Amino acid sequence: MTHFLKNYFSTLLFIVIIYIFYSTHSHYVNYLSGVYSFHFYPQFQLNIKEVFLFVVKLYFVALIPFYIFQEEKSKARIILSYLSRKIFQKKSSPIQANEKTAILAWIVKWFFAPLMIFWLTGHIFNMTNNIYLTSENLSLFSKDFLIFFNQYFFHMAFSAILFFDVLFFTLWYLLEGSLFKNKIKSVEPTVLWWFVALAAYPPINNATNTLLWWYSNDFPQFGNFYLHIFFNILILISMGIYSRASISLWLKASNLTNRWIIRSGPYKYLRHPAYVCKNLAWWIGWLPILISAFLQFDIKTFLYAFISLSWWSVIYYLRAKTEENHLSSDPDYIEYKKQVPNMLIPRWKRK
Repeated sequence: MTHFLKNYFSTLLFIVIIYIFYSTHSHYVNYLSGVYSFHFYPQFQLNIKEVFLFVVKLYFVALIPFYIFQEEKSKARIILSYLSRKIFQKKSSPIQANEKTAILAWIVKWFFAPLMIFWLTGHIFNMTNNIYLTSENLSLFSKDFLIFFNQYFFHMAFSAILFFDVLFFTLWYLLEGSLFKNKIKSVEPTVLWWFVALAAYPPINNATNTLLWWYSNDFPQFGNFYLHIFFNILILISMGIYSRASISLWLKASNLTNRWIIRSGPYKYLRHPAYVCKNLAWWIGWLPILISAFLQFDIKTFLYAFISLSWWSVIYYLRAKTEENHLSSDPDYIEYKKQVPNMLIPRWKRK
């Protein structure tokens, strides 16, 4: 019983601290003030802060059966034991490997889990509303396909892709353990590579956007009908593969951690399919600026846009290198690299 109580209350303490931090920090006020509703049922409204609080309350209940069958110490308990030793023991002892992993793992969860809850809530409503609007306007498919594609179909498909991507990351930031076979084996240990990974996420991406600017568009507009449909379908395909990579991670989806080596789905063909496909979609979204700048001989805009997007691609290349450096200490990943030698360019084996 003592083992259970220590695991349970140490983890709850960390969860409550995270909730207080996100509920009171000025940067996250906008996230928590969001209110969503369904187009087909506008009377129902949901506040993200209510969702966040519901998840916290759910943990209070769900952790009881979880820790009843958990024989190991929880990571929160390991951290508290380490802090207790550092504070109360006269002789300082070096940090143990499991203590370092526990601390870094909780920092990862602290940073990403609430963001994923906020984003997933928005994606649920956005996807549902887009599906509803698309179904209500199916007659436009034959009457005016371009309007149907621009106003309904693309947004429905894009929102569904983002929903499934964020869904799996949200679930497995929140759920970890032997029961799910997704225990964190190790966490990226270097500050520089943490910064590279977090540069694309708030609040750090605010500074990154200010420094690098942003010239791409999730839904670029092309003057030619066929080019417009072709390139935007290509964006959906690219982002679909990006989302499929997240689905392939299944129980192991999370940033900066090694939970297991995945060899299925897009990972059969290259080691970083999500980064490649996301960047491909961004470069397609940049094409209208390229075309416009070329036709108007606007070299300045062209160079700014090209350099900006190139730097964003460099960030994601460095993210890939971060993971390579981290995972290369794992014998399973060394074997995986032999099976899939290409990091960023797919190579299909001949039968």
